[in-house]
Amino acid sequence: MKGNYIESIIAFVMKEIILLGILLFGSSTFLQYDYDIMAQSNASQYHTGNSSSNSSNSSNSSNSSEINTMVTNSLNLSDPVYQAYFGTFLGSKNLTSHSPLISEDRVTEYAVMKNIGNVTNNMTFINTHLADGTIQATAYGTITAEDGQNINWISSDIGTINDTNEMFHGIIQFNNTDSPSFSFLNNTIAIDKQTPDIKRTIWLMQK
Repeated sequence: MKGNYIESIIAFVMKEIILLGILLFGSSTFLQYDYDIMAQSNASQYHTGNSSSNSSNSSNSSNSSEINTMVTNSLNLSDPVYQAYFGTFLGSKNLTSHSPLISEDRVTEYAVMKNIGNVTNNMTFINTHLADGTIQATAYGTITAEDGQNINWISSDIGTINDTNEMFHGIIQFNNTDSPSFSFLNNTIAIDKQTPDIKRTIWLMQK
């Protein structure tokens, strides 16, 4: 049974990675912005809480307001639908003991969503660790608003993780939901990106 489960995971990974490649080929320009642009956007969007001067505190207040209103976005394209600002790693377990290693990793992420506000994203990743250090990930989760409304999603990502940071990009499919606040996401496809400088950002694909 466990072997069949792992084979199903690998088959799903390969199917989603092929789709990912097609989508990302068409959007390669948008995923290739340089470090300076990312760092500049990051500085303007995240409230670090480490400033000590009055001027910095005033700037942080402005940054917090920008997050809540989603005035701008990390890659300066179109408005993102989702911008993370903090995440908590909950735990990991190995699903295989041989190569390639497959692990299950659980994360809770806190973000701001356009038209909704503050949300909590409970995520589970099934990560396949390849010999060259690349990680192929399939994931599923639930995004929940402060009033309890929610939407489920699945995704396929590819990237790397090291001791200090992680870099991933991929595709997300939102399921249908009965929650009115999230209904604009019903059965939509999105692209997500996460770098050492920019926390997870999600853009909807145009229909």
